[in-house]
Amino acid sequence: MLRLVSILTVILVLAAGPARADANAAFNDAVSNAYGGYRAATSYLRTGNPGLASLELAGALDVWDGIVKTYAGNPPPAYAKDTGFAETLVLVDNKLKGALSVLEAGGTEQAADALEPVRDILYDMRKRNGVRLYADCVTELNRAVEPLYKHRHLTPDLGIAMVRQQITDQSKTYENLLLDCKSMAPKTYTGDEEFKRLMDGTLHSIRSMYPAIDSEEPGRVINVLRELRSFDRIIYFRFGG
Repeated sequence: MLRLVSILTVILVLAAGPARADANAAFNDAVSNAYGGYRAATSYLRTGNPGLASLELAGALDVWDGIVKTYAGNPPPAYAKDTGFAETLVLVDNKLKGALSVLEAGGTEQAADALEPVRDILYDMRKRNGVRLYADCVTELNRAVEPLYKHRHLTPDLGIAMVRQQITDQSKTYENLLLDCKSMAPKTYTGDEEFKRLMDGTLHSIRSMYPAIDSEEPGRVINVLRELRSFDRIIYFRFGG
């Protein structure tokens, strides 16, 4: 009898595994759907197109309202132990609604400011629950370019070995994250020719940093940084997850 109970327990555990995975995937897919509209809205705000930003934001909010209704009281397994899960979903909902309201009143810059925290809120929610998706990798990638880009305006003294090593280490961090993101990208991206060209171009750009550093010519490093910054932004706005 005990052996039969044990066997049944194993069967139930194995059966629950795919169901849990499906529930997590369904939630993550819904968040990704809303996030796509959010990214598009922030892109349009950045380029001065509030009309299209408003449309994308409204679409993202429709999806997010559904997420709140479906999951706030019933979190997927990966987030079940997160006591702040429901609060986070409502917080994002309020951020999106507030930004849309401000945008419709003509406050383009204020809307952009209101939307800015959403990306980090979602990243932090997944991180504290041990979840790391392609979108999180892109967030880490975009963060990794910031210490590098500081050298764009504060011209580095490449005659100092410590400075050369610092920029080399920062570049290697970025390169490793880029390769990681490429490996994590969904099939809808990896089969896209623009995505392939963008990833290849970004990889070529960051790898061109090493000979630029070795040349000890700040101008070469700055030229790479200009190019890299452009690639980095496009990755987020076009293929950020």
